[in-house]
Amino acid sequence: MTESVKRCRERIRDIHLFRNISDAELDKMFACSKTVERTFQDESYIFRQGETPKNLFLLLEGVVMLSKDFASGKRDVLFLVEAGDVFGEMFLFADAENYWYDAIAQGSVRLLEIPWDFFYCFCSNACEHHRLITRNMLEIQSEKNFSMTRKLHLLSGTTLKERIALWLLDQAEQNGIVHLAMNREELADYLGTTRPSLSRELMKMQQEGLITVEKNVIKLSDSRALEALY
Repeated sequence: MTESVKRCRERIRDIHLFRNISDAELDKMFACSKTVERTFQDESYIFRQGETPKNLFLLLEGVVMLSKDFASGKRDVLFLVEAGDVFGEMFLFADAENYWYDAIAQGSVRLLEIPWDFFYCFCSNACEHHRLITRNMLEIQSEKNFSMTRKLHLLSGTTLKERIALWLLDQAEQNGIVHLAMNREELADYLGTTRPSLSRELMKMQQEGLITVEKNVIKLSDSRALEALY
């Protein structure tokens, strides 16, 4: 285990992937798995479409955008990965030889790379950390499946207005505030539209008294009316 990983052990312990794993087991796990820490600058690619999957990634700091680019130039934003989340895990359990989307750093990023061999090759000692991390991975995968179901529900909206309403209601905090982690272009890609169309619809919804837009914050002015849109 590297000195840098040891220094962030307190933070690692709170991450779902390492839940209920002791410090001693963490040390053994990182040594056994040959985990490495890496840093990426803004807009750097962690991996690209077409490359061969080899690692599971755990994001320690920053934001990573998972997106798919098409030959037409269109980009589909799949997810934004935040600190504490894992990504690339679907390729660990699926029969896929290549990545079908990109992972791009949004600002400075620090992460851990855990080789896949660690998850497939259980050692003869039947280490406790292997059992726990496998269980935690299954829990994380279940949560990711739930998130994917939510996005499918979001994209089921017939109109752009419906999709925006569904997304806002899903993202809103208890006080009705949505803090935008994506810029307008990325949000438009996520909602399956263009930036101009998104901006026009947000303006209309603000004029109708449904929302208030202020830079990177959207306040839900009438949640019941938004719910009635779908």
